[in-house]
Amino acid sequence: MDLSDWRARIDTVDRILLDLINRRLEYAEEIGQIKRAHGREVRDEGREREVIEGLTAQNGGPLTAAAVADIFNRIMAEARQLEGGDVDRRNRRD
Repeated sequence: MDLSDWRARIDTVDRILLDLINRRLEYAEEIGQIKRAHGREVRDEGREREVIEGLTAQNGGPLTAAAVADIFNRIMAEARQLEGGDVDRRNRRD
């Protein structure tokens, strides 16, 4: 395989990752509705810590544990925004 083949593979994986991240955030929106209906706080630091610990334990590399934590902390920050209903972020490009 040449460079363009590898880049095509990466492009495919990137599209899949984007789809999966957006799906995860859609689930977070649903969770936010449930939390609001039950008067619960949006942020659950214990759950976030549990998720990060589980993912870093599962990670087989080459990502470092710190990179996994950074990526998922960012995803969870976006999820909190959606769960809180603060901003309609659908179709945003910034």
